[in-house]
Amino acid sequence: MGTLFALVLTMGMTDGSFEEMVLGVYESQQQCEDAATEQRINGECYPVERIVRGGEVPAETAASH
Repeated sequence: MGTLFALVLTMGMTDGSFEEMVLGVYESQQQCEDAATEQRINGECYPVERIVRGGEVPAETAASH
């Protein structure tokens, strides 16, 4: 299975904070970008693994470098 991509929309709240919402998960970056265009939103497509891990590198990966 390849990398999954999440379509993420950042919303500005009335109190000045920002919230990110995942609108969908797609099998490829192209499908994700196509969905953003179809829905007419200015969302971003991120690898799901990056969202789940918060950008952290797994220990075994860091140790091998």
